[in-house]
Amino acid sequence: METVTHSTFLRTASVCQRLGKKPAAFIIVALAVVVGYISLFRESEIMAVDRELNFANVVVKHFPLTDNGKVDWWQDHKQILKEKFSIPVPAKNGDWYISVWDYGDGFKAKPNGDIRVFNADTQDMQCFNNDDSKCIDKDLLMRIEGNRDGSVDIQVGDKTIAVKS
Repeated sequence: METVTHSTFLRTASVCQRLGKKPAAFIIVALAVVVGYISLFRESEIMAVDRELNFANVVVKHFPLTDNGKVDWWQDHKQILKEKFSIPVPAKNGDWYISVWDYGDGFKAKPNGDIRVFNADTQDMQCFNNDDSKCIDKDLLMRIEGNRDGSVDIQVGDKTIAVKS
């Protein structure tokens, strides 16, 4: 899949100027549709999983954009997470939590130097597997919570969606 860059848009704009307004508008709209289609229907990929007790963090690349897509992602991947990564692991009372984070620009090293807890450079980073070279900028996509009664809630933004477990 080709990444659309600034130079691609400049070349498209140059072609559009030569063709005139109507064909140029068509080309721009067609390009936007293709880019949008690729963005919406790209396959998500689990990049990392980290677990401690009944809490787990999952990093996902190309996560669905819609709330329904996120719920569907959970339904489609809960068995994979259980089989491949052994999550979720309920506490003695039955509760468990999974936070799903955006892969964003990929893994990066935690900045060296200032080790204060509230350092602006590091407080918005989540590191995985106790590896300071495997960190992401925090961007929580959703949180999945298993309750002691067996129900499952998905929190997306300020919404909580009850799903069948």
